[in-house]
Amino acid sequence: MKKLLIIDDEPMIVDVAKVIFKDLGHDVDGSTDPVAGEELAKSKDYDLILIDLRMPIRNGAQVAEGILKAKPEAKVLIITAYPTDPLAKQAMDAGAKALLKKPFEIGKIIEFLKD
Repeated sequence: MKKLLIIDDEPMIVDVAKVIFKDLGHDVDGSTDPVAGEELAKSKDYDLILIDLRMPIRNGAQVAEGILKAKPEAKVLIITAYPTDPLAKQAMDAGAKALLKKPFEIGKIIEFLKD
């Protein structure tokens, strides 16, 4: 069993991802608040952290940077409907492992859980 965190301002995305990954036997936390999600990521250990790129208050690149500065070993994936967004490059430069286009494929995320 792996521990995942999903940070996305869309409650439906968080809820659906939680159901899918819990059904696959994983422990899943979720946050629709990017600031609270970042703090959660810093306070707990996760095998994988999924972060939406475009969120209000604090974008996904900023959240990824904050998490990876505090925990350089964290495995962060960025999820976005806008893969060519300049923030995507910023998130990757900060140390995110991959960029997944929304709607994301569960199979691709499962591959990252195998590492």
